[in-house]
Amino acid sequence: MTDLSPSCWTLSRWLAVKTASARETIVACIDSHQPTANEVRCQRLLDAHLQFFHLVAPIYDDTNLKRMLFSFLSEQEIGSFKRQLNSRQVETDLPTLFYARRLPGGLLPRLGWLYATEFVDRGLTRLFVDTPAAPNIDFSSEASGSVWQAFRDQLDRLELSERDEENLAKAACAALATYSGFFNTAFEPQQA
Repeated sequence: MTDLSPSCWTLSRWLAVKTASARETIVACIDSHQPTANEVRCQRLLDAHLQFFHLVAPIYDDTNLKRMLFSFLSEQEIGSFKRQLNSRQVETDLPTLFYARRLPGGLLPRLGWLYATEFVDRGLTRLFVDTPAAPNIDFSSEASGSVWQAFRDQLDRLELSERDEENLAKAACAALATYSGFFNTAFEPQQA
């Protein structure tokens, strides 16, 4: 049973509860498409992840977020996984339907998208770390876990109003839904 006492009810735990449905949708996508079954499926998942990453990459340069989460974002700039993703081009035949969607403006919506991005990065790392068919990327589960924890620690230091917390959760859910869209598009039957 989850401890709901005020001392344990942190922003990161609250976000986990508020985004549970959107996160479960991603897990359902993974279960239904089995992206680690073979090399082709692994590559499709990575292509979808790269499309999402290139969509959200500007968040990591957001001046206000850098001020708010300085130590976390500074660490991310030198993170191996992010650096490897940033160096890869999106070379795919996947439709770019979701590229029409733009990043939201405003600090809290962008923070919500950052939360979603860090969540899916950690999930991808955990999915690929023991997958023989995974692409040639250095997936470090240990590093991913510590980066996720560092991000959550910084979130938990923020003092937000209830309204701000709700806006943050809505933005994170929207970002996770966008990721699910990329994922599902990657596994749609290819038309000849």
